[in-house]
Amino acid sequence: MTVRFSFFQSAARALGLAGESFDDTLRDVLARDISADSPRQRFADVSDDFWFWALTEGCRTHEELHALLPAMPPEEIQLRFTGAAGDVTLREAFSFYLLVRDLMRAHLRRPLESALDYGCGWGRIIRFFLRDVEPANLAGIDCFPQMIELCQATNRWARFTQVDPFPPTMYADESFDLIYAFSVFSHLSEHAHFEWLKEFKRLLRPGGLLIVTTRAREFILMCADMRAQQEQRFWTHGPAASFRDTEDALARYDRGEFLYEPIGGGDVLDPSFFGETCIPLGYVRTHWTRLFELVDYIDDRQVCVQNVIAVRKT
Repeated sequence: MTVRFSFFQSAARALGLAGESFDDTLRDVLARDISADSPRQRFADVSDDFWFWALTEGCRTHEELHALLPAMPPEEIQLRFTGAAGDVTLREAFSFYLLVRDLMRAHLRRPLESALDYGCGWGRIIRFFLRDVEPANLAGIDCFPQMIELCQATNRWARFTQVDPFPPTMYADESFDLIYAFSVFSHLSEHAHFEWLKEFKRLLRPGGLLIVTTRAREFILMCADMRAQQEQRFWTHGPAASFRDTEDALARYDRGEFLYEPIGGGDVLDPSFFGETCIPLGYVRTHWTRLFELVDYIDDRQVCVQNVIAVRKT
């Protein structure tokens, strides 16, 4: 836990910046003579603090950075898909990015050369990987056509492709060192999540990592609280309709069962595969290890807002 906490602290420092000057670093970055249109070549050695600042306040206040880094989609899109907008939603994305980097340093058995963002949405997380991966090897996929169009319009470096709700994808075997998904396996049905696990095993190189998040046990209690308080915010409708028998759901979670409520998500997100999902450690140990080696399961809100599952292809 010591290593994880240090990264959480690093994220907190970067996310709490106010008025810090990066003038010297900015001048150095802008003066670099690079041979390709590659954010990685220009930003690979900058600090975490500068990197977060560059993608937030820096892009807003310096035209040179605005031209070099991804833009943000309309605020209403941000709110619809993440429940927040602007620096607030990027803070959560940056914290997850740092956690993934922590897990890679501990468990990836090769230098990171390629990565896939599954369920990339409007691209809030993938932008942070531009300093780690060359654009040709950084990919995002989503089943929402609108999200892919937004990513292509706001991030001209990474590759974005629309996929069907179920695999296969268009990628060749063993294409990626890392596949990650934030708040996607927190919504997939048991059948859908297994189909994607098999696809990700195909896509990962030997020793590659899959890192995903899922709902925690306390989410079941949160659903009950939302019903009791008759929450009306749009993002609470799904949780409020989920796990109505609280005690039974908690007991099932503690037995290591897969919990899924088929509530759907609108548009292409059909209830047959999309809803609210909790995947306990017991289930991962019993079922995921048929395909992967379990390297970590994190259930700590100081580290991530959801539980984190990290597995490796052997």
